[in-house]
Amino acid sequence: MHVDIEGAVRTARMAAEFGWTWYLDKDLPGFCDVAGWSLGESTEYRTTLHTNLRLQRPHASVTRRKRMFDEMSVLVSDEIASSASWAQRQRSLVDGFAALGDGLFPVMGSPTRLAPGEDAMMSWEHPRVWIELKVVYNTVNLNLISQEWQATADAEARYEAGDW
Repeated sequence: MHVDIEGAVRTARMAAEFGWTWYLDKDLPGFCDVAGWSLGESTEYRTTLHTNLRLQRPHASVTRRKRMFDEMSVLVSDEIASSASWAQRQRSLVDGFAALGDGLFPVMGSPTRLAPGEDAMMSWEHPRVWIELKVVYNTVNLNLISQEWQATADAEARYEAGDW
């Protein structure tokens, strides 16, 4: 599994500095211009973006909510072949996640949140965006999340845990 550490670091840095409004018509073209990406196909519920990360399938996706969106998911690793054994997939994901984390630490600082395990995650809070590195099935994604969406997810998690 190949990971694009430089591309992930560059994307995270741009996301931290970008003036997010979370409006589709403003932020998607604006972030694509800054990042050197292009808009792809749009449906009623989803928009794809073509990234310049060095991967087999360099893309990102956004789930639409009328004129707004809450999260952009950027692929920062190649997908692990389904023919690989479970142990090989886990080792590749752990190694790829660790390498990406090592690349992000000097630029982003210590993560605000960190979760180990099969669904490993680390995230950094910025004034307009949460930047999250996360293992998702057979890949590693860099998720750019609105503060409002993250606050809602946190509240739901506290409620489900009985901490309300």
